[in-house]
Amino acid sequence: MRESDSPLKSILRGIVFILYFPFHLIFQIAKFLWIYVIATPLLWIWAQILQPVLQFLWRTIFRPIWHYVILIPFNWLWRSFLLPIFQFIWEKVLVPFLRILWFKILYPFLYYVFYFPIYLLWKYVFCWFYKEIMLPVLHYCKIVTKWLWLYLIFYPIRWFWRTFILIPIRWIYREWIKPIKDWLKSIF
Repeated sequence: MRESDSPLKSILRGIVFILYFPFHLIFQIAKFLWIYVIATPLLWIWAQILQPVLQFLWRTIFRPIWHYVILIPFNWLWRSFLLPIFQFIWEKVLVPFLRILWFKILYPFLYYVFYFPIYLLWKYVFCWFYKEIMLPVLHYCKIVTKWLWLYLIFYPIRWFWRTFILIPIRWIYREWIKPIKDWLKSIF
């Protein structure tokens, strides 16, 4: 234990660990389920079924309709009428208004009302809390999650595999298959 760790920090870390760990565990389980149970089958369905069908529909039906019915007429309308009007409005009306709005009203308000207090809060409260409390709690959450994975899932599955599957398979091989194999080798 470091000398800079005080009993108050340890108590605070324990409280944060007790409050945070259930969410951490739920997140790890959800991440596992998302990656291996949901995302992988959905990616296969997308790549093997949906994407080829949608590509065929896009190439044969929707792309020609999009190109000839929507894109070409809108492109002509945009270049001929809409773009010059929008350029005039942007350059002569909106840019001067937005400059005045930003430099005279929004920037000072946002700087002194939001940024500066949040900066001070981060620098003097949240940064300390993150470094001294959350990082050790995240480290211990990782250790406890690994421990739970090993002792509640991995070791019982390994024990079940070794006890009820591997040992009978070895016995069957040693008592039945190997003698038959040796006998067939001796004949041929």
